[in-house]
Amino acid sequence: MLQKIKLRCSYNGDATASYHWGTLTHGALMEILPAEISEMLHENSLRPFSQYVLPREGNMLDWNIGVWDDEVAEAIIKAVLPLSGIELKHKGVKLEILGSEQSRISEKDFLSGFFTAGDPCRRYVLEFLTPSTHKSAGEYVIFPTPELIIQNLCMRLNTFSQDFSADDPETMAEIASNVKIKSYSLRSARFSLQGTYIPGYLGRITLSLYGPVQLVRLTGMILSFAEYAGVGIKTSLGMGGCRVTPVPGNRKNAGETDGD
Repeated sequence: MLQKIKLRCSYNGDATASYHWGTLTHGALMEILPAEISEMLHENSLRPFSQYVLPREGNMLDWNIGVWDDEVAEAIIKAVLPLSGIELKHKGVKLEILGSEQSRISEKDFLSGFFTAGDPCRRYVLEFLTPSTHKSAGEYVIFPTPELIIQNLCMRLNTFSQDFSADDPETMAEIASNVKIKSYSLRSARFSLQGTYIPGYLGRITLSLYGPVQLVRLTGMILSFAEYAGVGIKTSLGMGGCRVTPVPGNRKNAGETDGD
């Protein structure tokens, strides 16, 4: 089951909310979860959830959580949804929870939305809402590539799906080779973590998908998983928040739609 939770929050005081608060909401979440769940998540290098903070006007923010493990999802829902407020330690800020939204979709329905539909979408917009980055050759990457995005999402998707596996380098390379960045509007951004700053990028890219229909379906499904998993590293700490929008009306060959 794939699930998304959004908590609409307000706060008092002179502090100004930012996406950096994602590290604080992560800490608060770990404290309110059952000890055995928190311990399991700390030991798991590929944590089955993502979360990030989006500031809003007027001392408001949205706390977004995506999760794709049923046990962890149940624990987060039971811990978070009944809350009326939550304290962000080390910041002296208490969030008042004004409301919540929750959506869920089964693995079967998620996959069938791509593999049993009509003509597949061949163009997607990925909007990076909080700083995203990747590690390559020991260095942080401040510009996305299809290869890095696909590799990252496949690794996470393999921990979710019982019916999907693309964890071998050749398969991921074949998928990525049929994805092209058609346009982008990005800027460099840094994310504060434990007294250091991690370089990354913010903004949006438009991706065109090439190749046979079944490959395009598979690629669209992988990209759409970013809504839940985020993109890049440290998505459980507030980085890599992503919104994915399919662009309808693509021609059969994505390369024929260059006239944006």
